[in-house]
Amino acid sequence: MANTEKRRVSLQSCWLFCLIAVQPLLDFLAYWNRNSVATAAGYIRLALMVVLPLVLLFTLREKKEKIKLLLALAGIGAYCALHVLNCLCLGYLNPFFDISYLAKVAQMPVLAVCFVFALRDEGTKKQAIRGIWAAAVLVVLGFAAAVLTGTSTATYAEGIGLSGWVIEDNRCANSIIYVTLSVFAVYAAVRSEKLAVTVAIPAVVMAMNIINGTKACYLGLFAILLGFAAFLLMEKPVLGRKLRGRTIAVLLAAVLLSAVIYPYSPRAKETALMASVSSAQQGEIEASAQALGYDLSAMSLEEILAEPELVDIYAHYYSKYMTSAIPDLFDRFGFEPVIRHFKASTQVSRLIDARQIKLCYSHLLWQQSDTLTKLLGFEVSNIGSGGIRDLENDWPALLYYFGVLGLALYAGFVLYFLYLVLKRLLRDFKGSFTSFNFSLLLCLLLQIGLAQLSGAILRRPNVSIYMAVVLGLIYYQTVRCPAGEENRT
Repeated sequence: MANTEKRRVSLQSCWLFCLIAVQPLLDFLAYWNRNSVATAAGYIRLALMVVLPLVLLFTLREKKEKIKLLLALAGIGAYCALHVLNCLCLGYLNPFFDISYLAKVAQMPVLAVCFVFALRDEGTKKQAIRGIWAAAVLVVLGFAAAVLTGTSTATYAEGIGLSGWVIEDNRCANSIIYVTLSVFAVYAAVRSEKLAVTVAIPAVVMAMNIINGTKACYLGLFAILLGFAAFLLMEKPVLGRKLRGRTIAVLLAAVLLSAVIYPYSPRAKETALMASVSSAQQGEIEASAQALGYDLSAMSLEEILAEPELVDIYAHYYSKYMTSAIPDLFDRFGFEPVIRHFKASTQVSRLIDARQIKLCYSHLLWQQSDTLTKLLGFEVSNIGSGGIRDLENDWPALLYYFGVLGLALYAGFVLYFLYLVLKRLLRDFKGSFTSFNFSLLLCLLLQIGLAQLSGAILRRPNVSIYMAVVLGLIYYQTVRCPAGEENRT
């Protein structure tokens, strides 16, 4: 009996740490056990979304807390049910794919709600922080092992950048994991009194993000380093603390070095490659139109569409630029709607951008939808289940796949936590001015921005769980943590 109680107490003291720390291992498992349908890691994460709420319902002591948890989960479930019912009324193309996609999107708010109730004291909070740090260490070790064994995935199809043991579909989304973990890694460096730690961690963070090669990683790196440097500069006027010049110097040196080596980085190579492709084709539409006596710069969209010769020119070049990204774009919608969507643009860099082409595809589907579908979103299977038309930017994806209501609920859920931050700052700005609170706010703002710039944080469970943890920690710091206690971290 005593042993059973000891195991129970031991589990309570480390379950949250284990849950967060194991996430990189699940990504590695997905890489080594991937197949055309799903991964074992995906099923584990789906089980987590089901099991964790059930565990909390049985372990929460207060009936009031259980009711709050049930109401929050019921609200998420109610929207999901409305979306599914509308798709059923319209006639499901592939209910399994659509509902599984819906479950992936619902995971973030479901887990965030669970973490809100699970993070109840300093012990669980410390578990979460240490879990994030452990995840960061595992990501670095896994990346090193992948590079040393020659099994690392390239970030881009051209072989530019390195992502480590990451499945193909998750290469760019993996950059958001890097940025998220980098925030907490630099937080650890900032709070450390040891010079070796203060120097080594930013150096590793800088190397990991630059080698990855994505725009998200490079911009995120600058935001993190400059953000923490600015925070440390503000400590003296706000808190009256001694200026930590050594730490600030390390952060700014990392910023300077990152800027200096940019021309030789994978990001610069990818940018140059895309620029060379578009510049080689830029001016083709204008030249063809000019050969027929048309000056496109002096013509409106309607004037262009009124000339069959010009429509044929646009159709030829738009097909040339876009078909490789989405082969059936013009077969499904025709040329004129696509030309209208791009407003007869001749900017090749935009016309060959796969993200823009996918947005066009979803927007044209959206225009064909009825009012109720625009409110609840169209079936994701409408864009296919192969992934080639799946939107890369999260916020437009939420609008098209889950409608105005779905986007409003999701955005409102995230904004509620920003409201909690603002409310706490207005009540106790000086007491809330801590490096940990700054880390949480910076991380959430980066995640919200990268959901648009990079995408997949809101729709991939291996990425969205980190946002759920951040939201849970923000709730703890702003609601559960007594006023004046924040300065402990």
